[in-house]
Amino acid sequence: MPQENKAKKSKFSLRKLIYNDKYLIIFSVLAAIVVWIIASMSLSPETTKTVAVPVTVDFSDSAASQLGIKCYGDETIDVDVTVSCKKYLAKDITYDDLNVTLQTNTVTTKGNHEVPIKVEASSENASFTVQSYYPTVYTAFFDVEDEKTMNITLDYDDEDFIADGYIMGEPLLSQTTAVVTGPKTYVSQVKSLVSTISIDDKLRTTQSVDLPVSAVDSSGSTVDYVSIDTSSDNLTLTIPVFKKTTFDVSVSFTNIPSDVDISNFTVAYSNETVDAGVLEDADIEEANIGNIDFSQLTVGENEFSFDVSNFESMVILDNISEITVTVTVPSDYSSQSVSVDKSAVTVTNLPDGYKAVVNSLSSSAVTVIGDETALSGIGLVVDLSSYKNNITDGANDYELTASVENSSSCWVYGNYTANVTITKE
Repeated sequence: MPQENKAKKSKFSLRKLIYNDKYLIIFSVLAAIVVWIIASMSLSPETTKTVAVPVTVDFSDSAASQLGIKCYGDETIDVDVTVSCKKYLAKDITYDDLNVTLQTNTVTTKGNHEVPIKVEASSENASFTVQSYYPTVYTAFFDVEDEKTMNITLDYDDEDFIADGYIMGEPLLSQTTAVVTGPKTYVSQVKSLVSTISIDDKLRTTQSVDLPVSAVDSSGSTVDYVSIDTSSDNLTLTIPVFKKTTFDVSVSFTNIPSDVDISNFTVAYSNETVDAGVLEDADIEEANIGNIDFSQLTVGENEFSFDVSNFESMVILDNISEITVTVTVPSDYSSQSVSVDKSAVTVTNLPDGYKAVVNSLSSSAVTVIGDETALSGIGLVVDLSSYKNNITDGANDYELTASVENSSSCWVYGNYTANVTITKE
């Protein structure tokens, strides 16, 4: 009997649940919430929201691409799309919910085109509708690609940027040309590449500046849609600045016999001094215009011309391109022709595994200048050290060095060669 009573107590009774105030209150509250949510969703006011959608412009798979026509315009654009939706849904709508595309196959010819933009929801079951969007077209220029290489022209805003007492050397571009690329219609309009240089300070030292370059037409206006390609990442201009100085002109003598006093020689210059520009920190005391080898000197007047239009260490400011130097060897020096033959020739610095045979000399006599009592004992040498990378089997002419043995007051005048056959042993 107790078990039956227990079963009766545990049996569920809907009637009792309904008439139980506690459970009835809970049920009523839950039902009210559900009804409120459903009513809020169905009766929620409509609203609008504008979403910015980023679009990448891509004509790679289009009719224009197949025709060799490229797009010259913005590579990315933003399309502002206004959608209509329930107010409670607006915050969850993003650009991922929208498909924005360009109707690229509408372009089949060159020129300016307005490409239609299409906007639609990403999902067929979208809880919003597209109301409007802007822009509705993508505008760009379309043409076949072209390129041409052009020189870069410098244009100074103000050329008075060098301090007093200084001069500007020849400006040095990191590269003198650049390649213009772009639509053929516009590339053909480019007449020059111009770099405008603006320097505010008065320069006293060499300076390098970055070089902006613009493509301009015949009227000087910038040409659209073209790009300028350079081989270096940073195009620069170096402006050498030199200090104005007056220098005495000089030359250097080489291969001077140890007992020859060149102070007894007369050296005259067509220009004794020159006005020149040198670097601010250059340690230069005179304008040395070149070297004169003693093998070029004979008794009497010897004239040499030196090109002074291009010096690494200085810039000659005088209106001269050449200076003549006259070296007079005193008459108390003698000149004598001394007979020589191939048996007197020594070949030095011959590579291992080779042998040399002297065939002949360019002259059977050499001219010796110096003390008449010491004009004998001529030494002849073919030094192959300077030919080591160009030595080939067979007979060739090689420079011959002639010297006066046992005499430090004489030298050999002129240039001589020996014909030598070189073979492998």
